[in-house]
Parts: sequence; C-alpha cells; structure tokens
Amino acid sequence: MSLRLLSVQFGLLASIALTATTASAGDATVELVFDEYLSERMDAISRIDKQREKTFRKFRRDGTRQAQRPRDSLNRSRFFKTEWGNERLIPDLDDYSVPALITEMMMRGIKEADSDFDGRVVLEVTNLNVANFPLAAIQSFNSRMEGSVKMYDANGKLVAEHDVWTSIVPNFSASRNYKGPDYAYRGTAAATRVGPVAAEFTEEALSKLFPEYDAPGAVFLTSAEF
Repeated sequence: MSLRLLSVQFGLLASIALTATTASAGDATVELVFDEYLSERMDAISRIDKQREKTFRKFRRDGTRQAQRPRDSLNRSRFFKTEWGNERLIPDLDDYSVPALITEMMMRGIKEADSDFDGRVVLEVTNLNVANFPLAAIQSFNSRMEGSVKMYDANGKLVAEHDVWTSIVPNFSASRNYKGPDYAYRGTAAATRVGPVAAEFTEEALSKLFPEYDAPGAVFLTSAEF
C-alpha cells in the first residue's frame, strides 16, 4: 500500500483537527488532533521549526543562523549519504510543518505495519515540550509528548485505544551515512527540534496499535552533541 497525503483540512471544535486522507489498495485515514493550547500556538511552532529545518538542509547543523561557517562544509561531506528523518518524510521544504511531519510518521508506520489497513487512526496530542525550543510556550526541562491514540476499523468501530506518553531515550548510531529504518537527526536536535520527540511519540503510538511491528523512532548520529 502506498500512502499519500491528499489533503489537510482545518476544523475548529475544542481543538484544531488536522486530517490527512490517504488512498491506495484500501483507504486509510490518519487524524491528528492538538488540544486547544497547542492548536493556538501551532502556527508559531511550525514556523520556527520550518526555519530551523531550512537551515539544517542547507548547512547540516542545528540553529537559525543563515551564514555559512567554515565547518559547515565539513558537516555536509561527513554525512552526505545519510537519509535524514524529516527529509525522508517531507522531501519538499515548502510542504514542511509540524502537523505534516507527525502525520507522515504515522502514515509511514501504518503502511509498514499493515498494508491492508483501511480504517482510521486518531492521534491526539495534549502536551508537547521541547527543552530548548525558541518559543517559551513549549519549553521545559526535557523534551516530551503525551496524548492518546485510537484505531477504528473500516466500519467505524473503535477497536483499540491507548494513552501515549514519551520522552527522548537517546539512541545513537556510529554511522555517518545512515539509511536505516529510524529517523536520523544530529544530536543537538534532541533538545531544539520537534522531530525527535515526535518520532519517539509516534513510535510508541504505533507499537501500541501494532505490537508485532518494530516501529521507527529517533536515532542520533553524533553522540558528542547530545
């Protein structure tokens, strides 16, 4: 089954729900819902994270500084074959947003876990913290996410429901040309970007829905930066 993002629709109830509809041999739907606090701040969170993603894709370093430093060229050469997590999921930077990233992580996982799945998965995020994110609203002493996940079958029947909570458990790789199943990030991203904690959160959600599936999480390529 090939999952493809067709649309993102915004609706205002108690929170903003972002729904990505996918289609292939069967139909699978992923709905991503943020609580009211996060939904009101999601535009700002996405804007900041997208700017940092732009800098990373250009210089292979974390931050927002747009001028190249001498060692930036070394960064690009050291990791030139690595499949970075966010780029693997969203190749075109113009399509990048935090909701899109989380949705793509879930869609990829469902595709791999059960290619015939034709029901609906609802992922709700009630708390998001990134330790050193440059927006006070989601800063905390560590990076963590919490919420819940529900699965409905093709007939709309609720078949699974789980609470989901996770923080970052460092997983390192010595490879500088990583192409494995997990989502690769530089070590500094653990405390400054949404991607790593989102990868851990979706890994936990997918593992609860599909216990036999080895869901991908975050992997850090430079432990000295963590």
